[in-house]
Order: sequence, then structure tokens, then C-alpha cells
Amino acid sequence: MVTRQIAGQLLVLARRRWPVDLRDELHREWEAELHVLASEGRRARMLLFAASLAARRSGVPPTDRAPLGRRLLRTALPLLLAPTACAAIVLAALTVANRLLDTLAWTGVWALDLQLPIASTMIAASAVGPAILADRLARSGGPAGGWRAVAAVTAPLAATGLLIAYAFSYTPEQTLDTAVALMFWLAALAVVLRAVAALAQRGRTRAAWVAGVLGALAVADLAVVLAVLGNVPTGPESVIDGLPQGDTIDPISAPLWLFAVYTNSSLGLPRPTEGEIFLITDDVLIEPLFFLATTPYALAWVIRAARRRREPDLTAAAPTVLVP
Repeated sequence: MVTRQIAGQLLVLARRRWPVDLRDELHREWEAELHVLASEGRRARMLLFAASLAARRSGVPPTDRAPLGRRLLRTALPLLLAPTACAAIVLAALTVANRLLDTLAWTGVWALDLQLPIASTMIAASAVGPAILADRLARSGGPAGGWRAVAAVTAPLAATGLLIAYAFSYTPEQTLDTAVALMFWLAALAVVLRAVAALAQRGRTRAAWVAGVLGALAVADLAVVLAVLGNVPTGPESVIDGLPQGDTIDPISAPLWLFAVYTNSSLGLPRPTEGEIFLITDDVLIEPLFFLATTPYALAWVIRAARRRREPDLTAAAPTVLVP
């Protein structure tokens, strides 16, 4: 019976709003009432009963509930501002690296090769701060694990990512190609985050972090490949007056393009060449650095939220100790 299933789902929602030590008993009572109403054929009454329980305030005392403003300050506002803060970290790191490059320019051409490694290192180090803050904030509020926590993290990332695609693109075609790569990254990252949350809910926190880091790297690598192929031509390079122009890239080195952006090198391999690295970093630079800045806090939030969903309410389950 469809109405019975809908009423059952409403009871599940109502059950989550009550303290842990009361949930099971209340849920059994509600199920018994639904069974009586269903056996009497009172479908409208059954739905009304379940909906009223789902919409009613829980039995948690008002003093134990954080005010709405405080809850928004702890959860929604940080999640909304986090991508913008990470974008600011990227721009600040590039600015500092550029200033440092101007200072070291007199030492030789080798100083030019340090700009991107310095910026990448600064971004990776700065991303630790938002990750620690996300871990602490996720302990006290926000969706607890599952797709809701993933959506709470990825939705603000999508909005900020589209703004970045629009701001740093020169043509509508480049904006579209960058937006497609960003949307692919977000969709694939959401799958990785959901898998990470599932591991964390089982208590496998270390495995969740390892899987999250490796999965995020793979997703970022594929997104960079997609962005580069959409913005940089491939195939034979142009030849003008017998001179090759070096205006194309060879896709054979595609798995290394992400690391080429971070290190400004081919890691000692023949490909990508210096000319190809220049083409990659000239057209696709902000996106990989944005991935590096935002992934740590996204992983930290989702893992902590999943662990919070798994952890029991110790205050409610604590045994009573009688003092003689």
C-alpha cells in the first residue's frame, strides 16, 4: 500500500528528531498506531497522523536546542563562504609567489620554475586550516552523513566554480569548456565523498581519508584533462616558414597534466615538454589550484559528519550510578 509506505517514511523522519534513548520505544508505538489505522482502512487519518509527528517539534528541551542564528552561523554560513575563502587563498598564493619571483628574478631563469611549486605548496599548507575548522564545525551541526552532507558541501562549490569559470575565461567557448570540466569534477567528487562517508560511518576513518585523497586526486586529474582538451588544441603542431610553432599538446601525457600544473615540470619524464606545460598552465591554471584548496575541507566535513551520525549519544546512554 503506497499510503502505508509514505506514512512509514514520515515516521522515520519523526524518529530522527527525538533523543536516542526514546527513539525505538516511540517508533514502536507509532508503528502500532499505524497498523491499527491501516487495518481499519483509514488511510487519510493514517497519513495525517504520520505527517503531524514528522512536523511536530521533538521532545528535546528548548534549552538543549541551539538558536537558529547560531546553527546557521555554525553550519550554513561556513559552507557557503568556504569556497570563496579557498578561492581567495589561491589568488593570495599566486600573488605572493609572483612577488617572490620578482625578487628572485635576478638569480637566473631557474627562478621562473619555482613560481607554481611555491604557490601550490602555499595553497596546500593553507588548506589545512579550513579542513580543521570544517572538522570542528561538523561535530556540532549540519547534515549528518549521507548524500545530504555531500550536497551541503558541493552545492556552494558549484556556485563558486561557475563564477570562477566565467571570471577567468576569455571567450564564451572557453567558459563553457571550463564549466563542463568543473561540473564533471563536482559530480565525480560527490561520488567519492559519498563513498568516503560510507567508510566513515563504519568506523573506518583512516581508510576513508586514504580513499578520499586518492579518489579526489583521480577526479581532479580527469577534470584537468577534460579542461585542457577543451581549451588547448591537440595533434600536429603548426609550421610557419619551416619553423614549428609549438601550439599543440600530445594527449599521451594527459595523466601528468595535473601534476605539471602543481610542479611546473614533467617530473623527469619526456612528456609533457616545456612548451606543452606552458600551454597547459596558460589556459588551465586556476581550476587545479582551486581543487587543491577545496578538497581538504570537503573531505574533513563529510568524514566528521558521517562519524557524528555513527557516534551514539553517550549522555543519554550513560548508566545511572547510585552513591551510597
